[in-house]
Amino acid sequence: METVCCDYCGSTASSPIARQTDKLHGTTTEVFTVVQCANCGLRYTNPRPTTLEIGKYYAETYDFHAQPSPFRALARRILRRLANSSVGTIIGTIPRIGRKLIPHIRPSFPDPVSQYYAGGGQGALLDIGCGAGLSAHYWGEQGALQAYRRITPVAGVEISERARKVLAELGIDSWQDIDDVPADARFGVIRLNWSLEHVHSPTRYFEFVRRHILPHGLVVVAVPNVEGLIYRLVPDCVELPIHLYHFSPGDIERYAGRHQFTVETLVTFSYPGMFLAAGEVGLFPKLFSKAPSFAEARRLQRVLDQFDRLKFGNDMIAVLTPN
Repeated sequence: METVCCDYCGSTASSPIARQTDKLHGTTTEVFTVVQCANCGLRYTNPRPTTLEIGKYYAETYDFHAQPSPFRALARRILRRLANSSVGTIIGTIPRIGRKLIPHIRPSFPDPVSQYYAGGGQGALLDIGCGAGLSAHYWGEQGALQAYRRITPVAGVEISERARKVLAELGIDSWQDIDDVPADARFGVIRLNWSLEHVHSPTRYFEFVRRHILPHGLVVVAVPNVEGLIYRLVPDCVELPIHLYHFSPGDIERYAGRHQFTVETLVTFSYPGMFLAAGEVGLFPKLFSKAPSFAEARRLQRVLDQFDRLKFGNDMIAVLTPN
């Protein structure tokens, strides 16, 4: 374990704000502490696993390192489409079907990567935290490298050797670390795909992005929002120890400004599945005394949409452009 200073301002003064073990993945019973910098307010895990230790805290079943079966990927795509459609409203009244649809209820907003290329944007896509290239968290299969390669050259940075083997089988170039990316490589889009919260130095990643983005390129930063509703209600509802940093919208804006980026858009969002999953593993009180119906979960999504507009969504996506 290592004890560190604030990555943003270098201060060593901080206060503990949350303590938790690995309830989500169950890799350890050790308890870790999240602290808040007394100077700039950045929240980070401290002490934390070193770069040599962190690997053992990733479960073998960690979703985005695995290669999903084609059937599972297709089923997930169909369920998500149904869960957010008028058809789903009807068939979701059947309890057995409704239970399968609930985890796939999501808010909808445009994919900035697709928009960039549809609008004539040039340059390859680099996805940092690309997993096996077959699924991409919120965007699912449609936002993964395997899908984007139909419209632009793609490459990835991914720490998991297992995931990089899958990428190699797909014919997609990937590197274990940003330091391995060729120094002269430039990209039209660089996406930090729910990866910045996992790294040991966000500053190093922003410096990398600044060097490797094309002048008219796009940077997409997707991370959890520590000021989201779930964390406001239960501060220790955090994914430890693999989340090393816990960002607010203001943190991302400050990092962007320091590295000569303009924040074009920043949206936050939530969905019922996150609250329900956190409740199941004991990170969050269960919202329902019994399993919710599909109609109840859809109503919850409408309530969450209102919090999202206040930037209280549990996840956030920032779109940056170089100054």
